[in-house]
Amino acid sequence: MRTRITAAVIAALLATGAVACSSSETKADPAACKAAMKKQFDEAMKKGGDEAAADERPEACVGIDDATAQRYAKELMGDAVDDAMKSVAPDIDPDDVTASPPPADDIQESLDAIQQDLDDTLDEYGVTPTP
Repeated sequence: MRTRITAAVIAALLATGAVACSSSETKADPAACKAAMKKQFDEAMKKGGDEAAADERPEACVGIDDATAQRYAKELMGDAVDDAMKSVAPDIDPDDVTASPPPADDIQESLDAIQQDLDDTLDEYGVTPTP
């Protein structure tokens, strides 16, 4: 669920003027732009993935070209997905192909927690799942 919300926020960043090119004469600072996009992304996630939170281009990104801003958005999405995966299976190193799977009880506990989060979200929006 969190990944879907994350994807929606990143899509909003890419689809809106948030990453559009600017004709400003201002000297752009790529590091400041990326930091501002991260802050905007984090704020949007705190609001539950509200796309409106990502509607405006951060001031620090004025003058940053589309390709760079889109790369930053993709990096933010990748980082968010990595964080989500670590929260589900924190003991697994994705680069370690020799890592053994977590115990079945841990997997079941994670699945139960995910199911509870899904049920809570569905209840919150008044949705009744169909079997």
